[in-house]
Amino acid sequence: MASKFNLVGKVNKIKTEDIDEEAEEVEDVKKKQDQKNAKKKMFLFMGIVVGLLCLLLLVLFISSLFVKKVYSFEDIEGIIKNASVTYFKNHPDLLPQMDGGIVELDTNNLVSEELMKPLSEYTKEGVVCTGRTLVEKRESEYLYTPYLDCGESFTTVELYKKIEENVVTSEYGLYKLNNDYVYRGENVNNYVELDEGLWRVVKIDSNNRIMLIKEKGVGNPLAWDNRYNNESQYNSGINNYRASRMKEYAEKVYSNPEENLREVMLSTNDKQKIVPFSLCVGKRSENDADNTGKIECSDILSNQNVGLLTASDYINASVDGNCKKIADISCQNYNYLRTDYSWWLATADKQKSFKVFYINNSGRILSTNAITSAYLRPVIYLNNKVLYKSGTGTEEDPFKLK
Repeated sequence: MASKFNLVGKVNKIKTEDIDEEAEEVEDVKKKQDQKNAKKKMFLFMGIVVGLLCLLLLVLFISSLFVKKVYSFEDIEGIIKNASVTYFKNHPDLLPQMDGGIVELDTNNLVSEELMKPLSEYTKEGVVCTGRTLVEKRESEYLYTPYLDCGESFTTVELYKKIEENVVTSEYGLYKLNNDYVYRGENVNNYVELDEGLWRVVKIDSNNRIMLIKEKGVGNPLAWDNRYNNESQYNSGINNYRASRMKEYAEKVYSNPEENLREVMLSTNDKQKIVPFSLCVGKRSENDADNTGKIECSDILSNQNVGLLTASDYINASVDGNCKKIADISCQNYNYLRTDYSWWLATADKQKSFKVFYINNSGRILSTNAITSAYLRPVIYLNNKVLYKSGTGTEEDPFKLK
Protein backbone atom coordinates (compact mmCIF):
# COMPACT_ATOMS: atom_id res chain seq x y z
CA MET A 1 0.00 0.00 0.00
CA ALA A 2 2.80 2.36 0.86
CA SER A 3 4.56 1.94 -2.49
CA LYS A 4 1.40 2.71 -4.48
CA PHE A 5 0.74 5.88 -2.46
CA ASN A 6 4.19 7.25 -3.15
CA LEU A 7 3.86 6.76 -6.92
CA VAL A 8 0.61 8.62 -7.04
CA GLY A 9 2.12 11.47 -5.05
CA LYS A 10 4.99 11.76 -7.50
CA VAL A 11 2.61 11.78 -10.47
CA ASN A 12 0.52 14.50 -8.86
CA LYS A 13 3.64 16.54 -8.18
CA ILE A 14 4.74 16.30 -11.83
CA LYS A 15 1.31 17.36 -13.08
CA THR A 16 1.27 20.34 -10.72
CA GLU A 17 4.69 21.50 -12.00
CA ASP A 18 3.47 21.21 -15.61
CA ILE A 19 0.41 23.25 -14.83
CA ASP A 20 2.53 25.94 -13.14
CA GLU A 21 4.85 26.13 -16.17
CA GLU A 22 1.91 26.45 -18.52
CA ALA A 23 0.45 29.19 -16.35
CA GLU A 24 3.75 31.08 -16.42
CA GLU A 25 3.94 30.77 -20.19
CA VAL A 26 0.41 32.10 -20.51
CA GLU A 27 1.30 34.98 -18.16
CA ASP A 28 4.42 35.80 -20.24
CA VAL A 29 2.40 35.79 -23.44
CA LYS A 30 -0.16 38.05 -21.81
CA LYS A 31 2.54 40.47 -20.60
CA LYS A 32 4.12 40.63 -24.04
CA GLN A 33 0.73 41.28 -25.59
CA ASP A 34 0.05 44.01 -23.05
CA GLN A 35 3.44 45.61 -23.86
CA LYS A 36 2.66 45.52 -27.57
CA ASN A 37 -0.71 47.10 -26.95
CA ALA A 38 0.88 49.79 -24.76
CA LYS A 39 3.40 50.62 -27.49
CA LYS A 40 0.63 50.81 -30.07
CA LYS A 41 -1.31 53.19 -27.85
CA MET A 42 1.83 55.32 -27.25
CA PHE A 43 2.61 55.54 -30.99
CA LEU A 44 -1.03 56.34 -31.66
CA PHE A 45 -0.97 59.10 -29.04
CA MET A 46 2.29 60.52 -30.43
CA GLY A 47 0.84 60.42 -33.92
CA ILE A 48 -2.21 62.33 -32.78
CA VAL A 49 -0.01 64.97 -31.01
CA VAL A 50 2.27 65.40 -34.04
CA GLY A 51 -0.75 65.60 -36.30
CA LEU A 52 -2.35 68.29 -34.13
CA LEU A 53 0.93 70.28 -34.05
CA CYS A 54 1.21 70.08 -37.83
CA LEU A 55 -2.37 71.18 -38.15
CA LEU A 56 -1.76 74.09 -35.77
CA LEU A 57 1.36 75.19 -37.69
CA LEU A 58 -0.57 74.99 -40.93
CA VAL A 59 -3.36 77.13 -39.50
CA LEU A 60 -0.82 79.68 -38.20
CA PHE A 61 0.94 79.75 -41.56
CA ILE A 62 -2.30 80.29 -43.45
CA SER A 63 -3.32 82.97 -40.94
CA SER A 64 0.03 84.75 -41.37
CA LEU A 65 -0.68 85.10 -45.06
CA PHE A 66 -3.63 87.31 -44.22
CA VAL A 67 -2.13 89.18 -41.20
CA LYS A 68 0.04 92.24 -41.83
CA LYS A 69 3.54 92.03 -40.32
CA VAL A 70 4.51 95.11 -38.32
CA TYR A 71 8.20 96.08 -38.26
CA SER A 72 10.07 98.09 -35.64
CA PHE A 73 11.04 101.59 -36.70
CA GLU A 74 14.70 100.61 -36.53
CA ASP A 75 13.99 97.68 -38.85
CA ILE A 76 12.30 100.06 -41.30
CA GLU A 77 15.37 102.31 -41.24
CA GLY A 78 17.44 99.25 -42.12
CA ILE A 79 15.09 98.41 -44.99
CA ILE A 80 15.42 101.94 -46.35
CA LYS A 81 19.20 101.83 -46.08
CA ASN A 82 19.56 98.44 -47.77
CA ALA A 83 17.18 99.45 -50.55
CA SER A 84 19.16 102.66 -51.07
CA VAL A 85 22.43 100.76 -51.39
CA THR A 86 20.85 98.57 -54.07
CA TYR A 87 19.39 101.62 -55.82
CA PHE A 88 22.77 103.27 -56.19
CA LYS A 89 24.35 100.02 -57.34
CA ASN A 90 21.86 100.21 -60.18
CA HIS A 91 22.45 103.96 -60.66
CA PRO A 92 26.10 104.64 -59.77
CA ASP A 93 26.09 107.79 -61.90
CA LEU A 94 23.69 109.40 -59.38
CA LEU A 95 26.13 109.05 -56.46
CA PRO A 96 27.91 112.23 -55.24
CA GLN A 97 31.16 112.64 -57.14
CA MET A 98 33.12 115.08 -54.96
CA ASP A 99 34.46 114.31 -51.49
CA GLY A 100 31.98 115.64 -48.95
CA GLY A 101 29.19 115.77 -51.53
CA ILE A 102 25.70 114.68 -50.43
CA VAL A 103 22.77 113.24 -52.40
CA GLU A 104 19.25 112.81 -51.00
CA LEU A 105 17.04 109.90 -52.08
CA ASP A 106 13.31 109.73 -51.32
CA THR A 107 11.73 106.36 -50.48
CA ASN A 108 9.20 106.92 -53.28
CA ASN A 109 12.04 106.26 -55.73
CA LEU A 110 12.81 102.99 -53.94
CA VAL A 111 9.16 101.93 -54.05
CA SER A 112 8.80 102.78 -57.74
CA GLU A 113 11.77 100.51 -58.54
CA GLU A 114 10.28 97.77 -56.35
CA LEU A 115 13.26 97.77 -54.00
CA MET A 116 10.93 98.08 -51.02
CA LYS A 117 7.20 98.25 -50.27
CA PRO A 118 5.37 101.49 -49.44
CA LEU A 119 6.10 102.52 -45.85
CA SER A 120 2.48 101.90 -44.89
CA GLU A 121 3.11 98.18 -45.46
CA TYR A 122 5.62 98.09 -42.60
CA THR A 123 3.81 100.10 -39.92
CA LYS A 124 0.75 99.77 -37.72
CA GLU A 125 -2.61 100.89 -39.01
CA GLY A 126 -2.90 104.67 -38.81
CA VAL A 127 0.84 105.39 -38.57
CA VAL A 128 1.88 107.58 -41.51
CA CYS A 129 5.59 107.86 -42.32
CA THR A 130 7.89 109.49 -44.84
CA GLY A 131 11.46 108.40 -45.48
CA ARG A 132 14.65 109.41 -47.20
CA THR A 133 18.35 108.56 -47.35
CA LEU A 134 21.31 110.92 -47.35
CA VAL A 135 24.37 109.56 -49.15
CA GLU A 136 27.69 111.30 -48.46
CA LYS A 137 30.94 110.66 -50.31
CA ARG A 138 33.87 110.28 -47.97
CA GLU A 139 37.08 109.70 -49.87
CA SER A 140 36.55 106.34 -51.62
CA GLU A 141 33.52 105.30 -49.52
CA TYR A 142 29.88 106.32 -49.23
CA LEU A 143 27.99 106.89 -45.99
CA TYR A 144 24.30 105.95 -46.11
CA THR A 145 22.08 107.56 -43.47
CA PRO A 146 18.36 106.61 -43.49
CA TYR A 147 15.76 108.97 -42.03
CA LEU A 148 12.23 108.05 -41.00
CA ASP A 149 9.57 110.56 -39.94
CA CYS A 150 6.41 109.04 -38.45
CA GLY A 151 5.18 112.10 -36.59
CA GLU A 152 4.57 111.59 -32.88
CA SER A 153 5.17 107.83 -33.21
CA PHE A 154 8.83 108.06 -34.19
CA THR A 155 11.41 110.33 -35.81
CA THR A 156 15.01 109.51 -36.67
CA VAL A 157 17.28 111.86 -34.74
CA GLU A 158 20.98 112.66 -34.96
CA LEU A 159 23.02 112.23 -31.79
CA TYR A 160 24.02 115.90 -31.63
CA LYS A 161 20.35 116.95 -31.60
CA LYS A 162 19.59 114.50 -28.80
CA ILE A 163 22.50 115.87 -26.76
CA GLU A 164 21.50 119.48 -27.34
CA GLU A 165 18.07 118.86 -25.82
CA ASN A 166 19.58 119.48 -22.37
CA VAL A 167 21.45 122.80 -22.35
CA VAL A 168 22.13 124.49 -18.99
CA THR A 169 23.32 127.91 -17.88
CA SER A 170 24.56 126.95 -14.41
CA GLU A 171 25.96 124.04 -12.38
CA TYR A 172 26.97 120.88 -14.31
CA GLY A 173 25.97 120.04 -17.88
CA LEU A 174 26.06 121.23 -21.49
CA TYR A 175 26.79 124.94 -21.99
CA LYS A 176 26.69 127.17 -25.04
CA LEU A 177 30.26 128.49 -25.11
CA ASN A 178 32.41 130.08 -27.83
CA ASN A 179 29.96 129.04 -30.62
CA ASP A 180 30.18 125.43 -29.41
CA TYR A 181 28.16 123.30 -27.01
CA VAL A 182 30.59 122.32 -24.25
CA TYR A 183 30.22 119.90 -21.36
CA ARG A 184 31.31 121.43 -18.06
CA GLY A 185 31.37 120.21 -14.49
CA GLU A 186 32.28 117.18 -12.45
CA ASN A 187 29.31 114.85 -12.89
CA VAL A 188 27.94 115.16 -16.41
CA ASN A 189 25.97 112.65 -18.46
CA ASN A 190 28.17 112.67 -21.55
CA TYR A 191 29.18 109.00 -21.94
CA VAL A 192 29.09 107.47 -25.43
CA GLU A 193 29.48 103.74 -26.05
CA LEU A 194 31.40 102.69 -29.15
CA ASP A 195 32.26 99.11 -30.08
CA GLU A 196 35.61 99.36 -28.30
CA GLY A 197 34.55 101.03 -25.08
CA LEU A 198 33.39 104.25 -23.43
CA TRP A 199 34.15 107.79 -24.57
CA ARG A 200 33.11 111.21 -23.25
CA VAL A 201 31.58 114.04 -25.25
CA VAL A 202 33.79 117.12 -24.89
CA LYS A 203 31.84 119.44 -27.16
CA ILE A 204 29.73 119.84 -30.29
CA ASP A 205 31.31 122.27 -32.73
CA SER A 206 29.60 124.81 -35.01
CA ASN A 207 29.35 122.13 -37.75
CA ASN A 208 27.49 119.80 -35.34
CA ARG A 209 30.42 117.37 -35.20
CA ILE A 210 30.88 115.74 -31.81
CA MET A 211 34.30 115.73 -30.17
CA LEU A 212 34.91 112.60 -28.07
CA ILE A 213 37.76 111.76 -25.73
CA LYS A 214 38.54 108.20 -24.62
CA GLU A 215 37.52 107.52 -21.05
CA LYS A 216 40.72 105.54 -20.44
CA GLY A 217 44.25 105.95 -21.70
CA VAL A 218 45.43 103.81 -24.60
CA GLY A 219 48.46 101.50 -24.52
CA ASN A 220 51.28 102.21 -22.08
CA PRO A 221 52.68 105.55 -20.86
CA LEU A 222 55.27 106.97 -23.24
CA ALA A 223 57.13 110.14 -24.14
CA TRP A 224 55.49 113.02 -26.02
CA ASP A 225 58.83 113.23 -27.84
CA ASN A 226 62.33 111.88 -27.18
CA ARG A 227 64.58 113.67 -29.66
CA TYR A 228 67.75 115.58 -28.85
CA ASN A 229 67.06 119.21 -28.01
CA ASN A 230 69.71 121.86 -28.66
CA GLU A 231 68.25 124.21 -26.07
CA SER A 232 68.51 121.70 -23.24
CA GLN A 233 71.49 119.86 -24.80
CA TYR A 234 69.78 116.63 -23.86
CA ASN A 235 67.30 114.12 -25.30
CA SER A 236 64.50 115.97 -23.56
CA GLY A 237 62.38 116.06 -26.73
CA ILE A 238 61.18 118.79 -29.09
CA ASN A 239 57.68 120.21 -28.53
CA ASN A 240 56.62 120.35 -32.17
CA TYR A 241 53.48 118.21 -32.34
CA ARG A 242 53.66 117.89 -36.14
CA ALA A 243 56.89 115.89 -35.86
CA SER A 244 56.38 114.40 -32.40
CA ARG A 245 56.50 110.78 -31.30
CA MET A 246 53.06 111.30 -29.78
CA LYS A 247 51.57 112.13 -33.18
CA GLU A 248 53.28 109.06 -34.66
CA TYR A 249 51.89 106.88 -31.88
CA ALA A 250 48.36 108.29 -32.18
CA GLU A 251 48.35 107.49 -35.90
CA LYS A 252 49.78 104.04 -35.21
CA VAL A 253 47.08 103.03 -32.71
CA TYR A 254 44.44 104.32 -35.11
CA SER A 255 45.73 102.38 -38.14
CA ASN A 256 47.58 99.39 -36.71
CA PRO A 257 46.86 98.84 -32.99
CA GLU A 258 48.20 95.90 -31.00
CA GLU A 259 45.53 94.21 -28.92
CA ASN A 260 47.96 92.74 -26.39
CA LEU A 261 49.17 96.29 -25.62
CA ARG A 262 45.61 97.59 -25.12
CA GLU A 263 45.93 99.85 -28.14
CA VAL A 264 42.64 98.97 -29.87
CA MET A 265 40.38 102.01 -29.54
CA LEU A 266 38.11 101.84 -32.60
CA SER A 267 36.44 99.06 -34.57
CA THR A 268 35.94 99.18 -38.33
CA ASN A 269 32.33 100.10 -37.65
CA ASP A 270 33.42 102.93 -35.30
CA LYS A 271 35.75 104.36 -37.95
CA GLN A 272 32.85 104.68 -40.37
CA LYS A 273 31.21 107.09 -37.93
CA ILE A 274 34.10 109.51 -37.50
CA VAL A 275 35.36 112.35 -39.68
CA PRO A 276 38.79 113.93 -40.15
CA PHE A 277 39.24 117.20 -38.28
CA SER A 278 41.65 120.09 -37.84
CA LEU A 279 43.75 119.69 -34.71
CA CYS A 280 44.86 122.91 -33.01
CA VAL A 281 48.52 122.59 -32.02
CA GLY A 282 49.54 126.19 -31.28
CA LYS A 283 51.77 126.76 -28.25
CA ARG A 284 50.86 128.86 -25.21
CA SER A 285 52.26 129.90 -21.84
CA GLU A 286 51.03 129.05 -18.37
CA ASN A 287 49.56 132.53 -17.87
CA ASP A 288 47.74 132.98 -21.18
CA ALA A 289 44.10 133.60 -20.22
CA ASP A 290 42.36 133.26 -23.61
CA ASN A 291 40.41 129.99 -23.69
CA THR A 292 38.39 130.53 -26.86
CA GLY A 293 40.80 128.25 -28.74
CA LYS A 294 42.34 131.21 -30.57
CA ILE A 295 45.82 130.59 -29.16
CA GLU A 296 45.97 126.85 -29.88
CA CYS A 297 44.30 127.28 -33.28
CA SER A 298 46.96 129.74 -34.40
CA ASP A 299 48.62 126.56 -35.75
CA ILE A 300 46.30 123.98 -37.31
CA LEU A 301 47.08 120.45 -38.41
CA SER A 302 44.44 119.42 -40.96
CA ASN A 303 42.90 116.04 -41.84
CA GLN A 304 43.57 114.26 -38.56
CA ASN A 305 41.63 111.10 -37.69
CA VAL A 306 42.84 111.14 -34.09
CA GLY A 307 44.51 113.73 -31.90
CA LEU A 308 44.90 115.06 -28.35
CA LEU A 309 42.92 117.52 -26.26
CA THR A 310 44.02 121.17 -26.10
CA ALA A 311 44.71 123.05 -22.89
CA SER A 312 41.75 125.41 -23.43
CA ASP A 313 39.37 122.45 -23.81
CA TYR A 314 40.50 121.12 -20.45
CA ILE A 315 40.16 124.53 -18.79
CA ASN A 316 36.67 125.03 -20.22
CA ALA A 317 35.52 121.71 -18.76
CA SER A 318 35.87 123.11 -15.22
CA VAL A 319 33.14 125.29 -13.70
CA ASP A 320 35.43 126.64 -11.00
CA GLY A 321 35.41 130.43 -11.35
CA ASN A 322 39.10 130.56 -10.43
CA CYS A 323 40.11 128.37 -13.39
CA LYS A 324 41.14 130.85 -16.08
CA LYS A 325 44.59 129.73 -17.20
CA ILE A 326 46.94 126.75 -17.13
CA ALA A 327 48.69 127.96 -13.99
CA ASP A 328 45.47 127.89 -11.98
CA ILE A 329 45.46 124.84 -9.71
CA SER A 330 41.68 125.14 -9.36
CA CYS A 331 41.22 123.83 -12.91
CA GLN A 332 41.25 120.35 -11.38
CA ASN A 333 38.01 121.20 -9.52
CA TYR A 334 34.54 120.31 -10.82
CA ASN A 335 36.06 118.85 -13.96
CA TYR A 336 34.87 115.52 -15.44
CA LEU A 337 38.10 115.23 -17.47
CA ARG A 338 40.15 114.75 -14.32
CA THR A 339 41.47 111.17 -13.96
CA ASP A 340 43.66 109.17 -11.60
CA TYR A 341 46.37 108.78 -14.27
CA SER A 342 48.59 111.23 -16.17
CA TRP A 343 47.92 112.01 -19.84
CA TRP A 344 49.21 114.29 -22.55
CA LEU A 345 47.68 117.40 -24.09
CA ALA A 346 48.36 118.52 -27.67
CA THR A 347 49.41 121.93 -26.35
CA ALA A 348 53.11 122.70 -25.92
CA ASP A 349 54.75 125.31 -23.68
CA LYS A 350 56.00 128.24 -25.76
CA GLN A 351 58.52 129.24 -23.06
CA LYS A 352 60.79 126.24 -23.65
CA SER A 353 61.21 124.16 -26.81
CA PHE A 354 61.29 120.92 -24.78
CA LYS A 355 58.32 121.60 -22.51
CA VAL A 356 54.81 120.20 -23.05
CA PHE A 357 51.62 120.39 -21.00
CA TYR A 358 50.01 117.33 -19.47
CA ILE A 359 47.34 116.47 -16.88
CA ASN A 360 48.74 114.78 -13.79
CA ASN A 361 46.93 112.19 -11.67
CA SER A 362 45.48 114.96 -9.47
CA GLY A 363 43.97 116.77 -12.43
CA ARG A 364 46.44 119.64 -12.56
CA ILE A 365 47.79 121.04 -15.83
CA LEU A 366 51.58 121.01 -15.61
CA SER A 367 54.50 121.73 -17.90
CA THR A 368 57.12 118.99 -18.16
CA ASN A 369 59.89 117.74 -20.42
CA ALA A 370 58.54 116.05 -23.53
CA ILE A 371 60.64 112.98 -22.66
CA THR A 372 58.41 112.35 -19.61
CA SER A 373 56.05 109.40 -19.84
CA ALA A 374 52.25 109.78 -19.77
CA TYR A 375 49.24 108.17 -21.46
CA LEU A 376 47.77 108.91 -24.84
CA ARG A 377 44.12 109.84 -24.28
CA PRO A 378 42.87 110.08 -27.86
CA VAL A 379 40.36 112.55 -29.28
CA ILE A 380 38.13 111.89 -32.32
CA TYR A 381 35.18 113.59 -34.01
CA LEU A 382 31.86 111.89 -34.82
CA ASN A 383 30.11 112.75 -38.06
CA ASN A 384 27.16 115.12 -37.60
CA LYS A 385 24.92 112.51 -39.25
CA VAL A 386 25.58 109.82 -36.66
CA LEU A 387 22.17 108.67 -35.42
CA TYR A 388 21.01 108.29 -31.84
CA LYS A 389 19.81 104.83 -30.83
CA SER A 390 19.30 104.85 -27.06
CA GLY A 391 20.72 105.89 -23.71
CA THR A 392 20.70 108.86 -21.37
CA GLY A 393 24.45 109.54 -21.31
CA THR A 394 25.17 108.15 -17.86
CA GLU A 395 28.01 105.69 -17.31
CA GLU A 396 25.46 102.93 -16.70
CA ASP A 397 23.27 103.97 -19.66
CA PRO A 398 25.57 105.67 -22.20
CA PHE A 399 24.46 107.12 -25.51
CA LYS A 400 24.41 104.37 -28.15
CA LEU A 401 24.64 104.86 -31.90
CA LYS A 402 22.88 103.23 -34.83
